[in-house]
Amino acid sequence: MTAKRFLPFLAAVVFATGGLTNAAIISQTQNFSGIISVNSASLNFNQFNLTLGTLQSIDILFYLQANGGAMILDNDSNLPASGVFQFGVTGSLFPTTDVELFNSSYQSVIGWIGSYHSQAFTLGADNGDGPHTYDPCAPDGLLYYGTTDSNSASGFVGDVFWPHGIKGFLGTGTYDIKYSITQLTDIGSIGGIQYAVNPAIASGYVTVTYNYDPVPEPATITLFTVGAFALLKRKSKK
Repeated sequence: MTAKRFLPFLAAVVFATGGLTNAAIISQTQNFSGIISVNSASLNFNQFNLTLGTLQSIDILFYLQANGGAMILDNDSNLPASGVFQFGVTGSLFPTTDVELFNSSYQSVIGWIGSYHSQAFTLGADNGDGPHTYDPCAPDGLLYYGTTDSNSASGFVGDVFWPHGIKGFLGTGTYDIKYSITQLTDIGSIGGIQYAVNPAIASGYVTVTYNYDPVPEPATITLFTVGAFALLKRKSKK
């Protein structure tokens, strides 16, 4: 076998060894809890160190849970009222000066999500308790105790945005992602109904996952290289 015939064979062996490298992940989770309402707060994450390998994707997961709380509805109208109420919390993630949170379509990776209870109701006409009494008793009142509701959303950061921001996702430092929590109490546009609320408590977490192809260990590269040359040597003797 001539040297020219050795070269394509060796290239094929080296190329094949690249496929033996398993994809790897680095996952980071930051929790928050006991929140009634917050305009914005920050969670801190580590950047992806490019010496570890080739980054393939960045996945962001936002999990939100609403716990407890209570709401009283009281119909002070002379007419019965029916509708649907929603009670719980809403949340969103948004960029900081550190990083951008947009997908490959230039849309927010995660927009608004709601964690809430939704229920139809029918209240009788005012029974004479008058305004601002917030009487939860039937027929014109209702009392709802919040339980546990949850919701989540996830998405991938577009690779064009990985280096964006003052810090970006790539490097050996850290960056902040901000989240916002807001109470949700919605009874629609029904007139004559008053309500009082004991807020739900919000908790949850944000997970950032790096999917990447790791740099092969030097020992692995040496092993396959020695094996390839040994195979070539045997073939050349035939």
